[in-house]
Amino acid sequence: MRRLWLCLPLCFALIPAIPRPEPARRETPPLPEVADRGGRLPDGPAMERLARTDPVAVLENCLRRYAREVKGYQAALLKQERIGGKLQRGEVIDVLFREGPFSVRLDWREGARLARRTLYVRGENNDRLLVLQTILPGLLGEVERDPRGPEARRSGRYPLTEFGMKIGTQRVLAGWEEARKQGSLHVEYLGESRVREAGDRPCWVLRRTGYARADDEGIAELTVYVDRESWLQVGSVLRGADGQVIGSYFFRDVRLNPPFRDDDFTRAALKR
Repeated sequence: MRRLWLCLPLCFALIPAIPRPEPARRETPPLPEVADRGGRLPDGPAMERLARTDPVAVLENCLRRYAREVKGYQAALLKQERIGGKLQRGEVIDVLFREGPFSVRLDWREGARLARRTLYVRGENNDRLLVLQTILPGLLGEVERDPRGPEARRSGRYPLTEFGMKIGTQRVLAGWEEARKQGSLHVEYLGESRVREAGDRPCWVLRRTGYARADDEGIAELTVYVDRESWLQVGSVLRGADGQVIGSYFFRDVRLNPPFRDDDFTRAALKR
């Protein structure tokens, strides 16, 4: 009997794991690039008037200003997503982001699952993610992952190759432009509000409803929060037709164009 019990752990270890269903791979639509002819941008009151009458122009101006002023940032990201039909617990992530070369480093403060820290630099490390994750309880190890592979898709709705406030705004703009072409764009300006999740920053709030149909992820409502002073899209909340949250994303404590260290986006930083 003792020999049988000693064999059981090995037997169970040899049973192949039942693969979990993978989230469907989303085809990312082309992200719009907004032309900037160098003209003067509207002031705050003009932007607020556009928010009431032309929300697409608001996003376009946000992207023009971003291109002129933002080279990178440091921030905290508050994120909660529904993956595989289940609303995951909220996450608080320290973010370091650089536009050129496109570089992202995330360090989980709260809500980490496997990954504790991850790094992606476009064109480096064989264009793969470097991940510091839990190998065994109390033991961390570095692994490489395909940024669009199954593990990455189970970890978030968007791959790290599509991270950032700029790409978030481009993604919203692409959807709004397409809906406007089809005559189905319905965006309401909800006014200015201090948003607690974004660090109590004053934001212009725009909400899109009245989708011609829920998209392939079931999104039927999108609320966007644009920081009144910086024009950064610091928040977005996506909901389904039943009102359930599909994704919630807020940037707070944003510090623009910080002085990056030479090794901030290297393997050394991953382990630091």
